[in-house]
Amino acid sequence: MQLTDELARLFANMGQTLARRAHQGMDHQDFSTLVAVSGACPEGTRLSDLAAMRGFDTSTMSRRVSHLCETGLLERSPDPQDGRAQLLHVSDEGRRALAEERARRVRLITESLGEWTPDDKSELARLLSRLNDSLENA
Repeated sequence: MQLTDELARLFANMGQTLARRAHQGMDHQDFSTLVAVSGACPEGTRLSDLAAMRGFDTSTMSRRVSHLCETGLLERSPDPQDGRAQLLHVSDEGRRALAEERARRVRLITESLGEWTPDDKSELARLLSRLNDSLENA
């Protein structure tokens, strides 16, 4: 099907372009992890819940989280419900880095759409919104 092929091509192209420009921002795994933690419960999220959200086993997620804590993008705090557990939060530095990475990704899309007409851009936004709504309700 053409739509499936074009979506796969879009995701591959985005990934390749971001990877080529990785020196300009954070990698996909760090970005996705920060997005997941920032969108989780305001009180913070447990490592096991984050791993489940991201579809990783806990040991893999633990390594990613340790890296993000070491770089100052994530912070850990005791879980008030269970003193043995810890909650993850995006640090102030992490929020700044996440905002910069989002802006970098927006610039990439904006530059790619530079020669599109305003009507074409609006139509793309409308259709992507509709697709997202359908996926969220699936």
